[in-house]
Amino acid sequence: MALFDKLAGHASVDMDADYVSEFFFDDEKIIQSFQFLRDQIVLTNYGIYDVDVQGLSGKKVEVKFFPKKTIKTISFETAGTLDFDVDVKIGVDGNTTVTAEGAAYSAPLSFKVPSDQAGEAKEIVRLVKENYLF
Repeated sequence: MALFDKLAGHASVDMDADYVSEFFFDDEKIIQSFQFLRDQIVLTNYGIYDVDVQGLSGKKVEVKFFPKKTIKTISFETAGTLDFDVDVKIGVDGNTTVTAEGAAYSAPLSFKVPSDQAGEAKEIVRLVKENYLF
């Protein structure tokens, strides 16, 4: 079932941080990590790592780190009738994106969680609030 869960986009909650552990400070500790189909978000006592596995082979990996002070907001959007995913968005400074018109803005970290895993998505919201927003 694990392979089917990954293909279906189901998240797993674990402490695996293979992609990011080489960047850790000596006293940096993992709070929680959430693994999606290929991407991952790792919450640490210093901030959030966003792991974006790219391409068909998955050999290209982009790791972004957002320190605590750059984390500003978090939002949770429930699944709808035709949209079967829960959306979680973490507002951060420094995630600059340029629109087609050439305007730059700081895009949130955004990811989808299957609606049957809304509990895991709510746990992300709770952990972000508890560790970065207060």
